[in-house]
Amino acid sequence: MTVLTTRAAANIQDMAEILAAYPSPDKWTQEQKKQAVQFAALLDTAQKMIIAANLTGIDYMSEKEIFLKNAGKTGSTYTQIGYRNALIRLDTWAERHNVNPLELTPAQADDFIYSLRRDRAPASIRLDISATSSFFTWLERRHAGVKNPFRGTKARPGKKAVRNFAIPTEQEVKIITTKLPAPLTAAASVMAYRGLRAGALATMAISGDRVTWHSKGKDYAGHIPSAVLDAIKAASLPLRAPFAGILTNTLEKRIARAIEKLHKDGKVSDCYSCHDLRHFFAITEYRKDKDIHRVSGLLGHASIQITENYLKGLGEVE
Repeated sequence: MTVLTTRAAANIQDMAEILAAYPSPDKWTQEQKKQAVQFAALLDTAQKMIIAANLTGIDYMSEKEIFLKNAGKTGSTYTQIGYRNALIRLDTWAERHNVNPLELTPAQADDFIYSLRRDRAPASIRLDISATSSFFTWLERRHAGVKNPFRGTKARPGKKAVRNFAIPTEQEVKIITTKLPAPLTAAASVMAYRGLRAGALATMAISGDRVTWHSKGKDYAGHIPSAVLDAIKAASLPLRAPFAGILTNTLEKRIARAIEKLHKDGKVSDCYSCHDLRHFFAITEYRKDKDIHRVSGLLGHASIQITENYLKGLGEVE
């Protein structure tokens, strides 16, 4: 504790001894009331000084890096990237407004959220709030004086109605996996006929008829259909790592633009996304034998309940 805060604590002790000798508040004299007000102001100042001293001792940058290395329940690389970008946005806003992030008030946290509305979609803002709130909750457990200013915020954008899923037909998937440029055809085939998430493609490795990949912080392995293997070979992609180095967002956008062109040309009925190709896989596999356990394993879900909810969302399970 600094000399200043030590002196404040000593003054508080003196005032406390004085007040201890006072009668009940309803019998206070004007002078005693005045002293009580002074004591309250001194206590408030001392508390602020102690909190400020505690915050000064926090290595913010180091704490942030420790948090980011352990961010999220899955330890996913993409989760860490999302958390890091959210905290960068917060730090940029705080610097612009000359605010110490550790001293952020609830009102300032709301102002930060409002500032995101200029160029961030509601879903993206909600993710930013989740990341920053998680960080401050984590700091609360490690340092006295830190409070989560995002807790209970009313500035969080509301969720919009979820769109009805547009699932491509088998014929449309055949068109998509033959009319796209070869590398995109290979990627679309992996998602439509093996059910991998777009984010897992960069980690794929093929050996014979087996494929391994990493998704949501876990390693997976399984059979790779011949149609998928043929598409990868036709694109002259290396089997050891066919999609290594390809950013997920870039891949998703390229496939979306290619399918949008097919839609404009009247070849498919909707502007399908990479997620829709995975949905096609899930539905196709589930309709084979209604074995939700088997489908859950193929999709790499953490539990049967997740798969059940997933299929409910697609209208396959009541």
